Amino acid sequence: MKKTEIQEHGYVTYPRRFLSYRWFKPLLVGLVFFGFYMVFANVVTILAVILTGNREAAKQLFESLARGYDGFDVYSAPGALATAGSVAVMMPALFLAAKIIRDRPISSYSSSMGGFRMGVFLKSLLISLPAVIPMVITLIIDGRTGANRFTAAGFIIITLLGPFQCIAEEYIFRGFLMQTFGGWFKIWPLAVVLQVAVFAALHPYNLAGIVAVAALGLAFGFLTHYTRGIEASSALHIVNNMLAFYASGLGFGLIQSESTWRDTIMSCAAIVIYVALVVLLNRKFHWFDKVKKDDVTPFNARVAARLEARKKG
Repeated sequence: MKKTEIQEHGYVTYPRRFLSYRWFKPLLVGLVFFGFYMVFANVVTILAVILTGNREAAKQLFESLARGYDGFDVYSAPGALATAGSVAVMMPALFLAAKIIRDRPISSYSSSMGGFRMGVFLKSLLISLPAVIPMVITLIIDGRTGANRFTAAGFIIITLLGPFQCIAEEYIFRGFLMQTFGGWFKIWPLAVVLQVAVFAALHPYNLAGIVAVAALGLAFGFLTHYTRGIEASSALHIVNNMLAFYASGLGFGLIQSESTWRDTIMSCAAIVIYVALVVLLNRKFHWFDKVKKDDVTPFNARVAARLEARKKG
C-alpha cells in the first residue's frame, strides 16, 4: 500500500472521514453505551447469581467480585460468567450505541479497512503463539503451585467468553477511546498515550502490574495504528489473558493485584517479540495492507441523501 493510501486509511483519525462526524458525537455514543452496558452487565450478574444455586454461594460470588483481582474467579461457572461476561457485553452495548447515534458505521470501530478482517485476526493469533514463550518459560520454571481450580462448566464458559472479553476491551479502548482522541486531536501518538493512561488506570495492580498493563496498552495502541485495525491487538490480548486464566485455573499461580517485576519483564519481552513479528511479516507479506471494502463512500452517500431530503422537506 502506498503512503497516500495508508494515510487515507489511517485508523486513529478515521472517524473524521465520515460526513456525520462531529466532535461531540463520541460523547453521545459514550453515554448511550454506558446505559446499555449497565443493563447488560446487571443481567449477566443476575444470571451468574441464579447459576450459583443458593444464597451462600451467591454471597461468596459477590465477595469475590468486590475483592477485584485478589478474589478473581474464572474457575467456577458463576464466577466465569460474571467476570468475563460482564466485560464481553461491552461489545453489543457499543454496537447498539453506535447504531442509535449513527455517527459512523459500526465497521469503522473494527478497522479503517472495511470492518473486522478475520483472516488478519487468525494470522495474528498464529504470530502471537511464539511471542508468549517467555511467559510459558516462567510458568514451567515455577511449576504447579496448587491444585486444579476449574470446574468443567467454568472451564467451558471462560474458554467461550474469555476471547470475547478481550475483543470487547479492544473495541472500547482502541476502537472507541483511541479513535475519539484521534478524532479530536488528529495526532496518533497522543491518542495512543491517552488510551494507555485510561487502560492502565482501570486495572488495579501494584506498580509492577501497572507497568505491565501500560506496556500492553502501548503495544495494543501501536498495533492498532500500524495495522489499521483491532485484529492484531485482539489476538495478543486473547493469548495473554487466556494464558493467565488457564495457568491460574490449573494451579500454576494466581491472578492477583500484587505482580512481580520478573513477570513484568517477561510480559514486556513477549510484547517486543510479537510487535517485531507483526512488523517484519507485514513488510514481507503485506497482510495488513489489503482493504476489505469501502465503508466510507456508501455511508456518506446515505448521510448526504438524508440531508438532501431534509432540505426538500
